Order: sequence, then C-alpha cells, then structure tokens
Amino acid sequence: MKKMQSLNRIAVLAIWILCLLFNSAFAVPSNGDGGSDSPSPAPTPVEMICHPGKECYPKVFVPTTTFLPVEIDQVIPPGLHVRLNIGTGGREAKIIDPTEDEGTAVYVEKDKKAELQAGMEYSDLVVVPDQNIDQPSVLNPGLNSNETDAPPPVQHIPPEPENLKPNPHLTNSDWETFNNAASVLKESAPQAASLIEALQTLSDMSHEPEYGVKLIEISVQKLINIITSPEYASSIRSSAAITLGNSLQNNAVALSRVKKLFGTATKDVVLEPLLNALLKNQDMILNRRLMFALSRTVRIHNGKQDFVALNGLGALEKVYTATNDLPLRGKIAAFLQDEFLDMNMREMEVKSGVKTGSQNVIKSMDDLSGWCEIFQGDLVGRKNGDGNGDLDSEVKVLATLKALKEKYGKDCKPKPELKGWLGSEKERVKKEEDDGEWIKVPLDDVEHLFFGATA
Repeated sequence: MKKMQSLNRIAVLAIWILCLLFNSAFAVPSNGDGGSDSPSPAPTPVEMICHPGKECYPKVFVPTTTFLPVEIDQVIPPGLHVRLNIGTGGREAKIIDPTEDEGTAVYVEKDKKAELQAGMEYSDLVVVPDQNIDQPSVLNPGLNSNETDAPPPVQHIPPEPENLKPNPHLTNSDWETFNNAASVLKESAPQAASLIEALQTLSDMSHEPEYGVKLIEISVQKLINIITSPEYASSIRSSAAITLGNSLQNNAVALSRVKKLFGTATKDVVLEPLLNALLKNQDMILNRRLMFALSRTVRIHNGKQDFVALNGLGALEKVYTATNDLPLRGKIAAFLQDEFLDMNMREMEVKSGVKTGSQNVIKSMDDLSGWCEIFQGDLVGRKNGDGNGDLDSEVKVLATLKALKEKYGKDCKPKPELKGWLGSEKERVKKEEDDGEWIKVPLDDVEHLFFGATA
C-alpha cells in the first residue's frame, strides 16, 4: 500500500510539473515589467497602400542598406539617404552608410512631416524641394527630354569637412620627403633644378589626401603663380598644374581649404588666372595639364557658378575651336559632360548662411546648346582612317554630343554631313578589331538620337 501511495505522489508531482510547463509556454504576458525572456507582444499591423492592379506596399517606406525605389505616396522616415533616379524619375532611399564619401543626409518632404510618428527627430541636414520648384514635374518620368526648364534633382549636399582621418601608413620618412619638397615652394626664387625635382616629388605625393590638404594650406598661391607665369618653363608649369589638380582630386577637405583661404575671392585668385592661362598658352602638353587643374578647381564650393560668371564656357569654346590637339578637345568635352550635363554629378549649390536645416537648390544658368554644332563640326572633320584620329577623344565627344541632344532636343540640330560621317565611321570600325564595342556603342547612340532607329 505504501508503495502504491508513493507511486501516486510521484504521478501527481509529474502532472503538476507538466501543467506548469504548459501554462508558462502559452501564458500571455501582462503589461507589467516582465523578464527579458518573456515573449514580445503581437506586432502592430503595418498600414498598407493598395492600388488596383498593383501589389500593395507599406505606407511608411522600409529601408535596407541598398537603394530601393520609393513609391510616390509613401512616407520616407527621417535619417535616410535619398536620391532621384534620373532614368525612372522616381525616388530611391536606403539606410545611411557613414563610410560613404557623400556623407550623411536625409530627405523629408514638407507635406509628409506630420504623418511621421510623434517623437521622431529630424537631422540638422534636411534637403527639401525649393519653394519655386514644381516637384511633381521632377518626379514625372514622362517629361519630354527637350524641356530644359525642369529643375535639377534634389540631392544631398555633404557637410563641409574639417579634417582628414590620419593615414597611419605615412611614415616619418615620407613626411620628411614631402616637407623637403614643399619647402622649395616657399623659397622666393628657387633654382630651376630644385624646383623641377620638388614638383616631380609633389606631383607624385599629392595623390595622398593628407599631402594634398597640406599643400593647399601652405602653397596653393605659389602653385597658381607658377602655373600662370610665362617666366617658368612649360614643363615646370605643367608639373605645378598636375600637383594642384592631384591635391584637389577627390579631396573634399582640400577643396574646402581653398574656399577658407580665399573666400569670395576664389573666383579671381584661382579660377580666372587658370582660364586666362589656358586662353593664352600655346604649348599642347601644358594646355592639357591646365585643363586638368581647371576641372578640379571648379569643384570648389560655388565653383561652377564662378566659372559661368567668368564666361568660362565661352573661353573653352575658343580653346576648343582653336586647337588641333584632339586629346585636349576630348578633355574639354568630358569636362562639359561631367560638370554640366551629367545630372548625377552636378553640384547642388546652397545659399550661404542657411541654418534652418533646409537647402535651396540654385538652378544653373548655363546654356551649352551651341556646343552641339561645335562637336559635330569636330567629328565630321576628323580623318580617323588615315591614322590621325584620337579614338579616346572621339568617344568623349560622341558621349557629350549625345547628352546635348538629350537635353536640348530640337535645338540640337544635326549637320548635313553628320549622317554620312557616322555611316563611314561605323564601316571603318567594323574593320578595326581593336576599336571594338566601346566605339560602336556611342556611334549607334548618336545616330539613333539624331536620325532615328538604325537597321
């Protein structure tokens, strides 16, 4: 009997333990402070937007680490990197990557702010559509390509950088070499041999951002003086131009240093002397280097506005039509494409002193329609079949001509000789195995835009 009672007690205990386990597995947590292992409450239903014949999507955009398209009636949460896709006309957004060169930016539409959850804070840097811009026209993918009044895309303005993160791989010996070369530029009248050697060293080292920033801080005025002075040999001036261009290339801190040094005088101290030197110089290699330095300095804040104000486009037109150097023509064409026609690369300038978090897009007042005829005249006059052509510059001119046609439409009219030149050039390319598709594609693109579909 005692044995049976003992077994019964064990069975009751086992049933009691099973009940406890069962209850804990299916218990609903209370509103009190539960333990960290307690189940989470049921998620709040996501509000969806549905349109006939289209898959539903969340009302509030859900970002990832890659750009995803944003529907026009979706709400964009604060703190995201947002861009306009020129191809589709729609917006794309993603989570900000702090390691990107573009910096951090957010975009919040003014009429959508109230729909965000209470308590959300907005970043100090918010890009919003300009008061005078008709935003729906920007987002309308059906906009005619020859309508030139459409505003540029709203995009992020990086905060002005202050300092570079030090490069731990630069040794004391490296810095000594740099400082020794830079000290030559500080001399009032350095010997030609010393200057040549110093500039050769600096042109190589200025690719490193830290050296580029340091050079701008201590020697930018000296570099400008050497570049623009006919008293120096063309080879010395060329090395100085390369050094200046390398110091500013992909170096936002160095670009900001120039503006801090000269302020509103940057146009007169930097850009105008370079433009004048390009107009007056006759040395082929030096002109290429001058164009390289100029293409880097226009990326200083407000640089393109200053360039246009100095009639830089007119100056480049004079240089382009006067020179027989095809590589220089290619550099000028690429410059126009990158800085004035490629909407992904165009700098969105802001009014100075804005502290409210909004930034006003300033519309560029440039007009490049006249270049349409200039580029066509250049192409049809080339004799590539005689071995005198420069295929790299040809591709650059074709790409820029394509961009001009896309921007100006009917105002970019074909010259009568263009169609014949395109046909003969395509026939020549077929026989030249080395030319390949990289030349055929822009030829086809230009022919299609100017004369319709090709066979």
